[in-house]
Amino acid sequence: MAISGITGLMFFIIANLTNLFVGSSLLAAGLQLCVNTFVFIVWTKGFAQSHGFKKFVAFFGVVVPVIMAGITVWHVILPAILN
Repeated sequence: MAISGITGLMFFIIANLTNLFVGSSLLAAGLQLCVNTFVFIVWTKGFAQSHGFKKFVAFFGVVVPVIMAGITVWHVILPAILN
């Protein structure tokens, strides 16, 4: 679960903070949304099955991908569609 979260974070950083090649941020944004969907599903199942402090940690594993996806849609995908 940690590896999937780190992968989503790396694509988030590439999509939102770099301009290496033309279109690379849009490609990374699409990949990040796919990875974050997977992370959200996995962590939601972990949240449902956990108790106590583990449930507290899993809550952030559910919320953070949604926030990251929203930021990526707002900063990368919408400007690409509107331009």
